[in-house]
Amino acid sequence: MTISPFSLILLLGAIQGFILATLIWVNQKGNRLANRLLATLIGLLALMSFSVGIPTSNRFVSLFMELVPMIMAMPIGPLIFFYTQSALDSSFRLGKKERRHFYPVVLDWGAKLIGWVFVIGLLLGVFSQKEGSHWGYVMDEYNTYVDIPRWLSVTVYLFLSMKFLNRYRASVTSAEQQKNVKWLRQFVNAFLIFQCIWLIHLVPYIIPSSREPLLDRFGWYPIYIPIAILIYWLGLRGYFHTRTATSTSQFQKPAGTELPTETVKQVTRALSEAMALDQLFLDPELTVEKVGQHTRLAPKLISAVLNQHLRKNFNGFINEYRVEAVKQRLTNPAYEHLTLTGIAFECGFNSQATFQRTFKQLTGVSPGEYVAQQKNSSQIRI
Repeated sequence: MTISPFSLILLLGAIQGFILATLIWVNQKGNRLANRLLATLIGLLALMSFSVGIPTSNRFVSLFMELVPMIMAMPIGPLIFFYTQSALDSSFRLGKKERRHFYPVVLDWGAKLIGWVFVIGLLLGVFSQKEGSHWGYVMDEYNTYVDIPRWLSVTVYLFLSMKFLNRYRASVTSAEQQKNVKWLRQFVNAFLIFQCIWLIHLVPYIIPSSREPLLDRFGWYPIYIPIAILIYWLGLRGYFHTRTATSTSQFQKPAGTELPTETVKQVTRALSEAMALDQLFLDPELTVEKVGQHTRLAPKLISAVLNQHLRKNFNGFINEYRVEAVKQRLTNPAYEHLTLTGIAFECGFNSQATFQRTFKQLTGVSPGEYVAQQKNSSQIRI
């Protein structure tokens, strides 16, 4: 078995990528979440490079490649975007809202699922072996046109990342922050260059009349050789950056214990808007870090204003809005189909015991007693 020089480059790039992804993943320095997002990104690129570079003359290897999803491009855009945020803001976390961005990975599994349907149907006697060519054609067509949403996804997230960087750059004050921004701009620009290369290859690839001549002459090398180069650069550059980087917060710590009156007013107004208008309290996993990320305020500043000026802790502040939302729903006929616990969970509580205790603390009565009071009040008015 012989391997072409280009395939050897891809395999070496994949091996290099797996090694560096592992080193970045276990690295204890810098922001742990950012390190693991970068490691996952490099690992996906290495897996893609490996899948194209590995020889497929063996029929078992060919079958494995046909049925196992090794090329997953849909998560690349979200990984770039969230890595950019986490590298600049140590309070950033991947919550439920962020994890939804990875759901489109099912598009990458589409052709493989089609293949599994055929294999299972073949084993069950539903399909015949001579139908395999038709199913292979469907898989090839799917793989061709799924590259369009893949390219669009990565491009959109790259522009979102660039927009985030440009907005952040205005608040940069320290040399460490400037270093992080410089690295991330290089990081995003490298992927933008790759997107241009991909687009040049994608246009003739999705046109049926030019697809076969393109693949016969160049194969996939015009795309995957740049990916191998990107793996080398991204892995080494990213690894050395994580070894020297320190976690930075997007906002500076308050200068002193006494906060200016205007600052207190601005923070209070931002918190009220985030709760009343954006209804962040509906998130059962809401933390002061998430509120800080949403309002672009330092978590320590939020805590200082709540503790020193509003005389309440973060959970108490959030639960006031949750209880008020529960009270509104309890008297709204549109929510009569829900139980008390169902309404509580819909309003951001994640524990029935916490809901019962908090409701009584803030209203003086239990949720059941409150409902009874409201019904009696309605009957008296009638």
